[in-house]
Amino acid sequence: MASAHEGSAMNPLSDDSDHTSCRTAAPRTGERYAPGVREVAEGDLPQLLRLDRAVFQGAAYPFFVMRQLFDVHREHLLVLEGPGDEGCGEGRGEGYGEGPGKGTAPGGPRLVGYVLAGVVPGGKDAWILGLGVEPAERGHGHGRRLLRAGLARLTDHGVGEVRLSVEPANHAAIRLYRSFGFTEAGRRDDYFGPQEDRLLMSLLLH
Repeated sequence: MASAHEGSAMNPLSDDSDHTSCRTAAPRTGERYAPGVREVAEGDLPQLLRLDRAVFQGAAYPFFVMRQLFDVHREHLLVLEGPGDEGCGEGRGEGYGEGPGKGTAPGGPRLVGYVLAGVVPGGKDAWILGLGVEPAERGHGHGRRLLRAGLARLTDHGVGEVRLSVEPANHAAIRLYRSFGFTEAGRRDDYFGPQEDRLLMSLLLH
């Protein structure tokens, strides 16, 4: 089941229109699919919770849900690192120390975005469950970089088709998905409850 995260009314990908800056170089290690994008680690959970709250606000996952998403889908949970905390503005410590793990120390890498996919049993189909970029970091192609990395990861694992749901009014996200080749597969009224309509989109990877 796709998450309401991807189609949130907060438009987590709004202003993510810098197509030039999102061109990626070759990964530096076997774990990286793009510069700054890497696999999630357990110690990232406090930062991931802070990031999720910043992006999705009232629709953010509770810690126990984020913890279980990590346990079940960690192979397809990729995070994007930004610059260190020093001199990066207000609210840098929010969420640190919540739940297990210590997060990243001041001055170290800071998570500014993530992409989460869930693979359906059988391994041939997947859903994008979450894709978001910290509000202050939008407009630099980060959402595009994360989506490209997530799709590459799914391709490497033999997934043949990817689906997602998106709020019909989230035009920035819809443009992004279409630019990757996603096509509309239909609209579902009340998909996530009353007046929570969603547009369903799909992409063939092979």
